[in-house]
Amino acid sequence: MMKRDTLLRSLTLIAVALGSVEALAYSDDKEKEICRHPKVQEFTLPEYGDANKKEVAPEAEFTFVVSGWASPKKFKLDGKGIDIPFAVQSTETYHKVKAKLPAALTGHLVRINARIPAVLGCYSTVGWLIKVADKAAPVEAPKPAETIAPTSSATGAASAVQNAARSSSNATQAPEKVEPVQNIQDVK
Repeated sequence: MMKRDTLLRSLTLIAVALGSVEALAYSDDKEKEICRHPKVQEFTLPEYGDANKKEVAPEAEFTFVVSGWASPKKFKLDGKGIDIPFAVQSTETYHKVKAKLPAALTGHLVRINARIPAVLGCYSTVGWLIKVADKAAPVEAPKPAETIAPTSSATGAASAVQNAARSSSNATQAPEKVEPVQNIQDVK
């Protein structure tokens, strides 16, 4: 019996020792509390949804703003598995991301995904659903401006007199003769 009691006490002592070691283990939760997730805002393309069915032009340019505590060298931007090239303009308080939709996304419903890591390791993921139009909207060709050829003062005066003579002769001409139209009632 004594061996059994000794064995039971030894096992109890070992279990208590293992439990206290786990209780004293150090875990660094402070880094998770300190790390602020980057904020992403001011996306410039219209998002596609039930209330808004707007389409964007193919290869449209867009921007968005990310908080300053993000790490711009580690940003990732893609749509339908296609990497979207972008440029980042940084200031002390924010990063402005400028990008252009790839031609491969033309005519598709696309979710643009952005993965924005913070300097301290945590990250934010954000996405926007957009509808890219099939074809670019037709652009009206600019109308050529009418220009008046420069004239010298001597020839300009002569042409002005000729134009004035034409307009006065048109004003003195008698209007064309208009013949009356007969009504059906007048015909017998």
